[in-house]
Amino acid sequence: MTYLTNSFSSFIKQIDFSNLTQKGLITLLVLIIVVVTLKITYNIVDRVFNDNRGNLEPREARRITTLNHVTKATVKASVWTLAVMVILGQFINVTSLLAVAGVGTLAIGFGAQGIVEDVMSGFVIVFENQFSVGDYVIIDETHYGIVETIGMRTTSVREFNGGLFIIHNGKIDRLINYSKGDMKAIVNVGIAYEEDINQVIGVLEELCQELHENHEELFKNRPEIQGVTQLDASAVNIRIVCDEDVSSKFAAENYLRQRIKEVFDEKGIEIPYHKTVIYTRELNKQSDEKNKQR
Repeated sequence: MTYLTNSFSSFIKQIDFSNLTQKGLITLLVLIIVVVTLKITYNIVDRVFNDNRGNLEPREARRITTLNHVTKATVKASVWTLAVMVILGQFINVTSLLAVAGVGTLAIGFGAQGIVEDVMSGFVIVFENQFSVGDYVIIDETHYGIVETIGMRTTSVREFNGGLFIIHNGKIDRLINYSKGDMKAIVNVGIAYEEDINQVIGVLEELCQELHENHEELFKNRPEIQGVTQLDASAVNIRIVCDEDVSSKFAAENYLRQRIKEVFDEKGIEIPYHKTVIYTRELNKQSDEKNKQR
């Protein structure tokens, strides 16, 4: 600790405050160069990645977007690090600065382990294509939503309740990615035991064909009826599934439920629900008879 204090004191004494006007102009020029360089580099990165997004699948397009963001973040960090070194080099000996920085790095090395882990994990996530911006993921079995950003240190997930969940990249241990390939839109519908199962399945088959023909934006593939999947206490459950991408899964499920309810109402097919029946007895006659006996 004493060595670190002495090194820092020696470093402070080496600061050169002469020719401040000249150094201030050089500093301003460096900052202008940084801004111009970043703007030009960002335009080049956007052009390179956007040219490769023409005929890509949605998932690959999201991966290109993620690489775009990570590349910009890396360039920004590198350019600003170089600029800071150039500016500080006017006032002090950069070699001495690096020596002090080396001693300081040893002092805070344990505290910086988490940062290094987060940054390395971020690069692994992007280049291994574990998930991308726009993917539907579940983290640690409790946080689920759409990935908004993948940064150098953290990943942001917009949950369906509106909250923004931010997690350090090094803390992502268990993750389920539903955007790799098609997702399953699943709708379970219950019918009363008194209904004819074959007739109901026939009605659902016609409905699935209608949805596929008239709503291709939601149902690119024809929904399939898997048949009776469960016999509940008051209902016979029939399952309908369809392959969807993450952007249309929930809309497809919601519209399918709506159309099933409408068609069942038209056909007179009962969807069972919990009902409470209350029986009452007329006590007036009994009261009158008791009064006569008295």
